[in-house]
Amino acid sequence: MFAITPHMMSNFFEKISKFIFLLSIILFVIAGVLIIFLENDYYQGISFKIMFIHVPAAWLSLLIFFSMGISSIIGLVFKSPTSFTISRSLSPIGLIMSVVVLITGSIWGNLTWGTYWVWDARLTSMLILSFIYLGHLFLLYSFEHFQKADFAASILAIIGMVNLPIVKFSVDWWTTLHQGSSVFKIGGPSMTTDYLITLMISFFAILLLSFYWFTNLFYIIIENRRIERAKLLND
Repeated sequence: MFAITPHMMSNFFEKISKFIFLLSIILFVIAGVLIIFLENDYYQGISFKIMFIHVPAAWLSLLIFFSMGISSIIGLVFKSPTSFTISRSLSPIGLIMSVVVLITGSIWGNLTWGTYWVWDARLTSMLILSFIYLGHLFLLYSFEHFQKADFAASILAIIGMVNLPIVKFSVDWWTTLHQGSSVFKIGGPSMTTDYLITLMISFFAILLLSFYWFTNLFYIIIENRRIERAKLLND
């Protein structure tokens, strides 16, 4: 049966990574120009422009963890080293995204609500997600053998998926200071077309940059495992 090995994926990523990076830079430039020339929000003024970093990072923090959870399930069920490597490569990027969400959200909250932090359902569940990411990374580097680390981290990733719908639907399930969804909602987006286009360009710019980081981390992990196996054979 044909199976995609980590080395096959690594070689493929090496071929496309430069193109992905260049495309992300182009999208960042376009998004930056659009953000500069967008009119300030009537109520929030210029502070609303934090949205174009905050929202894409929030989407990606959820998407990345969901991908880690699915990869972990596949890895455990099918004993797939490729799936474990994908999850391991995504983990630090997801942590970075969740931290960006918390930092930009705190700045935005201070400008809008007058405080950097409240124990709001959305904020608290996102903080928990950041801790789960941190725990996942901790488990990955707490074992001497990477197979044991992959197993332990995969269990946490699968359990941590329970928090994803809480983050997503917290603004609907509880009364919170955090505003509800403005894009993915029944009846369509509630923001204007120029805001929506700029937001989507920002999202794809950050998505492609994250994918570029992912390809590089994937390659580094594969090389480290190759070196580790070579040392074991020589001992």
